[in-house]
Amino acid sequence: MSDVALFELLAAVCALLAALFVFDQYLNRPRPYKLLWTLGLLFYGIAAAAAWAGALNSWTVTEYKLWYFFGGVLTAAYLGLGSFFLLGPRRLASILTVIAALVSLAAAVRIFTYPVPGTLARTMATLDTAGVTNTRQFPVLPRDLVFAAIAMNVPGALFLFGGAAWSAWTFWRQRTPGYRVVSMALLALGAVFPSVLTGLQRLGYSGGAALGEFLGALCLLAGLLVSLEVFTTLRVPFTPIVLRERVRPTGPAGAPHNATADANSGH
Repeated sequence: MSDVALFELLAAVCALLAALFVFDQYLNRPRPYKLLWTLGLLFYGIAAAAAWAGALNSWTVTEYKLWYFFGGVLTAAYLGLGSFFLLGPRRLASILTVIAALVSLAAAVRIFTYPVPGTLARTMATLDTAGVTNTRQFPVLPRDLVFAAIAMNVPGALFLFGGAAWSAWTFWRQRTPGYRVVSMALLALGAVFPSVLTGLQRLGYSGGAALGEFLGALCLLAGLLVSLEVFTTLRVPFTPIVLRERVRPTGPAGAPHNATADANSGH
């Protein structure tokens, strides 16, 4: 197995594990941000799994479309919406979610009904992952989908990174328990790694993007597991077996520790 295939496989495993844990927490204590994070992580895992299958053998049109739709269009948007639901105004978050859902539906119809020419499909089968996923040099789908990807990815990544970085800074200034700062820092890194390490691919290391996806998924998994906002009770998913139960820190009057995430935890 190549290093690219290995990193994509590890990224898929980490993202799907995180989705499983967060969805279990959603069932235990429903909150919109948990559901959106579950969807974002699920999409992350599907995209990485498609890239793993393509890197393991020859890329096919189906694998490419799954990678592009779930990774290029959906992942960052839904992860970012989860963060926005946690930290931002709920009404605006709801409006943005409806818009994202409509764009997702339109993109799905456009991508999965688009007939890729046979010549492109045959060329795709001869390229490695770095070549196939370079959408500028090897365009497979219509150019108008680039606008949908940008409209979903840029705000989503900003919400995810900005929300995590701002929360980490706030927690650090308020001298809240260290695990909160660590959790937010890991979530911020989870947003940064995929984009930053893609630069290594442009510099000649073919596994740069795949390594970034793996490290991003690993940081997201670790950051969520550390987060008290998501995992007050850490248990084996879909079972009553509790692995660890944590209590929120309280202030002098016995109220929850002052933090933005706590103030919005009723979302």
